[in-house]
Formats: sequence, structure tokens, C-alpha cells
Amino acid sequence: MEIVKRITIEEEPSKMEKIKDYIKTCPLLAENGKLNLNYLEDDIDNYSLDQTPSNPILQSFSDGGSKRQITFDFTIRAPFSALENIQNSKFCEDFMEWIEKQNSLGILPKINEIEKIKCTSSGYILQVSEAIAVYIIQMQVVYYHEAI
Repeated sequence: MEIVKRITIEEEPSKMEKIKDYIKTCPLLAENGKLNLNYLEDDIDNYSLDQTPSNPILQSFSDGGSKRQITFDFTIRAPFSALENIQNSKFCEDFMEWIEKQNSLGILPKINEIEKIKCTSSGYILQVSEAIAVYIIQMQVVYYHEAI
């Protein structure tokens, strides 16, 4: 009887998974909060990174390479009241400052040839119910993609 060995090749995480791993290091995220990709849970203090449609190619180069972008929303589900809205707005401001500081220090997601990560909008309310609000911060990652 012949034994067949299966070789498992570990797949490289997607760029969005690498961005998620990076965002999870932000000390502002609630300790018990969850960070998902393209899925926001019903519980408060959870977050999602939701890829948004955009042209991925910002600039093409003669060698076949290109400067590309990934656009996404950082979505936050949080408790809502007049007081909590002020706190949630402060959270959004602090998160944007954290991203800006990390970017200036060169602490970026582990994406090959990454140039920057940035917030392209301030935090705003997308949806509100009696006691819960969903906030969005639009974001962008720019990186160089080599010719294939």
C-alpha cells in the first residue's frame, strides 16, 4: 500500500487580512470588541473593515508596474446617546490621529511595497437607532504592484 504525502502550502494572507491585523494593534479598540472583514455584528463595540469599490490602479508605469490603492471603510458599532455621541466622535478623532502617527513613523500594514495608509474622511454617523449608532471612517492604502 502506497502512502501519499500531501504537501500543504500555507497561503499568504490577503491584503485586507494584513490591514485587519494592523488595525487590531490600535490601543483604542475595545478590549472585548471584535474586528471583522466585511461583516459588522449586532453587538456594540465591534468593528468591521469593509472594502469599497474604487479603481485599484492609481498610476501605471512603463515597466508594467503600477501604484495601486485599496479603499475601505472602518465601521464602528457603538452605543448612542447625546453624551456617547461626543465620546464616539472623540474615538474617531483619536483613531484618525493614531493612523496618521503610525503612518508618519513608517509603522504600516505588512503589505509588500506599501507606501501609506490614511483616513480619507473624518468619522461620521451612517445609521442610528434608539441606542446604537454605526460610524464610518473612510480609509485608503497605497502600494506599488510589480509587473507580472
